[in-house]
Amino acid sequence: MGKIKVLPQELINQIAAGEVIERPASVVKELLENSLDAGAKSVDVEMNGSGLELIRVSDDGAGMSEEELELAIQRHATSKIKSIDDLFAIRSLGFRGEALPSILAVSKVAISSRTQSSPHGYSFTIEAGEVLKRSKKGMPMGTIVEVADLFFNTPARKKFLKTSATEQRHAMDVISRYAIACPQVRFSLQINSRYLLSFASASDLKDRVASVLGGMRAKDLIPLNQEKPGITVYGLIAPPSETRSNRGGIYTFVNSRSVRDALLGAAVIEGYSGMLMKGRYPIAVVFIDIDPHEVDVNVHPSKAEVRFRHAGAVFGIIASTIGEALAPSSVQKDYSFGIAPTHKDTPRHDIKEGHCEEPKASWQSRGVQGQDGNLFDERPSLQPVPGFYSSKAVIGIFHNTYVLFQDDLSLYILDQHAAHERVTFERLKTVYASGIVKKQLLLNPIILELSRPEFSVFEEIAGYIAKIGIEAEPFGSTTIAVRAVPHLLAGSDISRIIHDLLHEVMDGMLHEKRERVKHLEELMASIACHASVRAGKALSPAEAAALLRELDEVGSPLTCPHGRPLYKKIGRDEIERWIGRRP
Repeated sequence: MGKIKVLPQELINQIAAGEVIERPASVVKELLENSLDAGAKSVDVEMNGSGLELIRVSDDGAGMSEEELELAIQRHATSKIKSIDDLFAIRSLGFRGEALPSILAVSKVAISSRTQSSPHGYSFTIEAGEVLKRSKKGMPMGTIVEVADLFFNTPARKKFLKTSATEQRHAMDVISRYAIACPQVRFSLQINSRYLLSFASASDLKDRVASVLGGMRAKDLIPLNQEKPGITVYGLIAPPSETRSNRGGIYTFVNSRSVRDALLGAAVIEGYSGMLMKGRYPIAVVFIDIDPHEVDVNVHPSKAEVRFRHAGAVFGIIASTIGEALAPSSVQKDYSFGIAPTHKDTPRHDIKEGHCEEPKASWQSRGVQGQDGNLFDERPSLQPVPGFYSSKAVIGIFHNTYVLFQDDLSLYILDQHAAHERVTFERLKTVYASGIVKKQLLLNPIILELSRPEFSVFEEIAGYIAKIGIEAEPFGSTTIAVRAVPHLLAGSDISRIIHDLLHEVMDGMLHEKRERVKHLEELMASIACHASVRAGKALSPAEAAALLRELDEVGSPLTCPHGRPLYKKIGRDEIERWIGRRP
């Protein structure tokens, strides 16, 4: 072991910066928080490329004097806390005085600011934390921060960034979250001189949520409002029929601070307990206003998580508030203050009639009626042949999820969703390879209003999904019209398939865009998953047998498109050993 020694200040600054500034969106977040703490009513963000080249944030807040500007660029200089007691009563977004110095340590920055009482502003040019130039500047009241060449002196950090499109979406998400948190503030985002976000000042939360999530979704949102001693829960939630395939639709805020907290997300999901299909998650905007002494916002370097003194009580109040809003007459659970309820991160997945509609399986309906009334065979020209699956006998269905079948020597347990997913995936691949896509033109196009981040993803993948027969085109600034679908997907919930697909790309569940065929296969696998019969959907023995035949028609695969095994084989000898018939 080497001798202990103090690190150089430059290295200390870069290590500290690495805790706070993970990617360009981190810069946007920290600068936005500074603007909002300064009382800004208008915040404009500009980016070039992924944000490494340039991020510019300008606001009309209170601004800083020359003396304050000198202090602001120093580490742990802040106007928001003065004693340890203040650290546990924080209502501002920023407070540690580390954000700006962390940004300065890994970039080239020009920062300008002017107060209302000053006849002019002051501008500093800074590189890697060192002030190179100080000057006066004519400008309106407020602050402008231009961050260029991010990570120029820490090139290893760049290797961990994603594509420009992904980094841009992270920045869009940050701005969207703070736009929800502060509806009275005007926000805009330009990327490569193109406006991608523009949120005018809103009179209430619902108007702002409509701007962020899309008006068609916001119109059916259900209001929340629950006041308890020391805590208030309010916001807007979607009905159980409006869901996503991941937790990306859950927005939680603590004292107007956007946080991604596991406890809060689980509480929201618990509020929907018994109302969602397995694998589906709600859309919810939930604000928690709580006594600052009851929450610690200083437990994460980037302030993305919080810790509650009485976590169980907070969980219970959120869950019961949502439950009451969804079913006012239902009997709610009693959560005692300070006692954590027994819960899991996901709700019970009971399926209630009317809350969801299963997509029709292709093997349940062999044809699709086109506009001319003719019945088109939706299957590729594959002839059934004796094979691994169809040569065995179906003996039952277990828990409406698993098909049980057997041969002379073994019992097989087949995952019906994974099996149908593989059938749909192989047929989509066959359709694409043949170059002949049988499509059903829709007499009435499906109109989908998207959020701006969703629309940017659609623009990326529109060409890919068109190759398998989903014809969609822009129908306004953030709206698309689906005009045709492949026969293989007729009867499926196309709106949900497209929304889920967009969010899987946004959340990184699908890999970054790369070699064209591989990317298309990933999209087809995702589409097949969302279009396939779900676990919990009761199949008749005849339908189960048809599924086995179709598995053989597409080559008797052993795994789903994502590599998960389709079945478990249990030998007769193994069963007899279990029950003591064999030694």
